[in-house]
Amino acid sequence: MKKNHYSRRNFIKTLASGTAAIPVMSTIPGLKTNASEFTLQNKSRIVLVKHPKVIDNEGLVQQTLVNEMINRAILTLSDQKTVIDAWGQYFSKDEKISLKINTLGLDNLMGTSYIQHFNSVSTAIIKGLQTLSIEDRDLFIWDRSDEEITNAGYSISRQEGTLRIMGTRKQRRGEPEGFDQHSYPVGSLSTRVHQFITEQCHSFINIPVLKTHRIAGITGSLKNHYGSINNPREFHQNNATNPGIPEINAIPVIRNKQKLIIADALLGVYEGGPRWNQEMIWPFGGIIAGTDPVAMDTVLLSIINQKRLEEELEPIESAIHLPLSEKLGLGNHQLENIDLIEINLA
Repeated sequence: MKKNHYSRRNFIKTLASGTAAIPVMSTIPGLKTNASEFTLQNKSRIVLVKHPKVIDNEGLVQQTLVNEMINRAILTLSDQKTVIDAWGQYFSKDEKISLKINTLGLDNLMGTSYIQHFNSVSTAIIKGLQTLSIEDRDLFIWDRSDEEITNAGYSISRQEGTLRIMGTRKQRRGEPEGFDQHSYPVGSLSTRVHQFITEQCHSFINIPVLKTHRIAGITGSLKNHYGSINNPREFHQNNATNPGIPEINAIPVIRNKQKLIIADALLGVYEGGPRWNQEMIWPFGGIIAGTDPVAMDTVLLSIINQKRLEEELEPIESAIHLPLSEKLGLGNHQLENIDLIEINLA
């Protein structure tokens, strides 16, 4: 693939304008510094934990390291001293909690070891939630379709009383099932939200992935909710903002029940998303945690743009939903309002 030549000076200039993203800072607090020292008033805390051996070039994951990274991220994000207290800051034993994953665009990864990382992140999150004595019957994992979830290495399970794993439809092109009858206004349009959010959980964890998107710029935590509504195809005009991503994330039931965001940044797609093309994948080896979806996606975009700089590709500038989401009060996109803590484990 022919690379576009883009100078480091132009890249830094774009970052400074606030339209691309923030650079990933190498503060490396974690092991020696209390995370509370990095919390500034009105800032959105985002925690990035990396480990050089958590995933290799073939996509093989060390599950023990994923567990450790997620717990470290939650400890630092919550500023608590124990894992139980950290998870307990966001959830309680009596809650029903769902995990919104992202399993789209995996056709090119079928039958490869790259599939492993999807299940490893949700497995570690559930292990963390179980420290609160939350039972499997009160947890479930979901995405757009059974077909895509299966492609990501999960086994569909709808049996009550167990950990349920299922989609909002059977096939990726199938008829949507189980959407709430209430219609929410989205600009000049409207949409319905799935009962997985409206009725079947008290709160949920958003688990976005690190990859580009040909229309929205990136597939992050905000765009992940196109899998939560019944008519996502109607919201792709003007880089998915006419209306689109900002308004969908402003729907009260989505905004209020989303308690935590844990991004799977073990692998990333720096070009050609939302499909996972093996030629455009790189092992970033990160887990990112936060509660602000706008700040989270700003950090995800910065990571992608840094990789694109290394590959001599122009930065992504089409993620206009980020500043628009900030204007709606959904979170912080301005650099000075994002408190990024990077922890490197080895």
